[in-house]
Amino acid sequence: MLAGGPTLLVFVHSDCPTSALALRHLAAAEGAPTRAVIVAEEPPEEAARLARRTGIRSAVLSQEPPYELSRAHAVEAVPTAVVVDGGGVATETVVGWDRAAYERLLGVSLPDRGPATKPGCGSRTVEPPAEGGLDELEDMFERGFTDGLPVIPPTRERVDAMLGGRDPARSLGPVPPSQGEATLGRVAACAVLAGCRPEYFPVVVASVEAALEPVFNAHGVAVTTQPAGVAVIVSGPARERLALNSGMGALGPGTRANMTIGRALRLVLTLTGGALPGRLDRSTLGSPLKLGLCIAEDEERSPWESFHVERGFDRDASTVTVLAADAPLSVSDHRSRTPEALARVLAHAAGAQWSPFWWPMDDYSLFVVCPEHAAMFASAGWSKARLREAIFESATRPAGELKRGEATPLVRSSADDAPIHKWTDPERILLLVAGGEAGRFSAVLGPCDGMGTRPITKEVRWST
Repeated sequence: MLAGGPTLLVFVHSDCPTSALALRHLAAAEGAPTRAVIVAEEPPEEAARLARRTGIRSAVLSQEPPYELSRAHAVEAVPTAVVVDGGGVATETVVGWDRAAYERLLGVSLPDRGPATKPGCGSRTVEPPAEGGLDELEDMFERGFTDGLPVIPPTRERVDAMLGGRDPARSLGPVPPSQGEATLGRVAACAVLAGCRPEYFPVVVASVEAALEPVFNAHGVAVTTQPAGVAVIVSGPARERLALNSGMGALGPGTRANMTIGRALRLVLTLTGGALPGRLDRSTLGSPLKLGLCIAEDEERSPWESFHVERGFDRDASTVTVLAADAPLSVSDHRSRTPEALARVLAHAAGAQWSPFWWPMDDYSLFVVCPEHAAMFASAGWSKARLREAIFESATRPAGELKRGEATPLVRSSADDAPIHKWTDPERILLLVAGGEAGRFSAVLGPCDGMGTRPITKEVRWST
């Protein structure tokens, strides 16, 4: 490195604010006649963090104990700048931060921000590293290992605990759109980042497996300009085993398992699949679902067969279903006194979702039916099939009312009095019971259109 002539060695470490001050100024010194080389009294990963934090682009050398280079140049404080000629001989030394001296040594003007001079800190040769070093949470932000909220650093110990002896190299497949490999090790790291407990990991794995099924079309969901996200639905004994919330506030915050399982899947899609907002994720507005949503079914208060039983699984099985969906729309109805009237309310609420006039849709809508609403249907003896059919028939409008905005080709070509349904068939309507015992508030999660995406259900395998 000295072959090109005089070099400015700048000795720093991560516990010193004056070191960071000097590095932030040196970040603007590219192209200086005298080259600066940063010598960090840190292991490689800490040296890299310090460089990222301060924006430095000069060469950065990692120096670990016993800090031989620092001792060779008698560095007792950082930052210390040492001019070294082509033969390795030190010709000048500056201790602490001195903007004018650095400008003279480098031959450039530096930004006039912060103090012009500032004393340094003890070198690692005289002061041991401070416990903890750089803030881990801030480091995760700098690395981009986040969804915009604080995350848990995925240390080797935490990832190993999440894996629970599973093979970290086992692959679940490539994750669209950038096709990063979803090894169990990477999935475990995302589960740690999300704040999952190790016992949640089998559910996270099942949700990733479901999302990577080709018919789910994770690529289309990731890159579309629509605001669609991914909802995770958990049914079966896993709900109680993991203390998932299916009652009051079922779609909201407050329960670790719900919040972190959905978030872990989203982090896999984002960090391993590259679906970063503003980059490969081109969503115009985005959605809260892009942080993650995990819904647990309230099977005990549901009058119908469980969601996973309806989808062909044994009652004793635990399953995860992933669904591409829009954000939940709350549906208040405290006045309907017949199941027919309530079905019409639910249907009309869903009618405007995605687009008010784009009918019919060959996509799925998920109705989260609160227990009070479910009880009304149950008291009248309505099955899921009957409710699904009633919603389908109620969400019908004459084609003439839909010939505006982005109407479908079918609507454009139909007679004005021709009935058009919101969905292509009743099977596009999914029904799930969840929510608090009091309050007649249900919700509907609208469809993700044009992606050909289909909901996928996977059984949770506890021993994977």
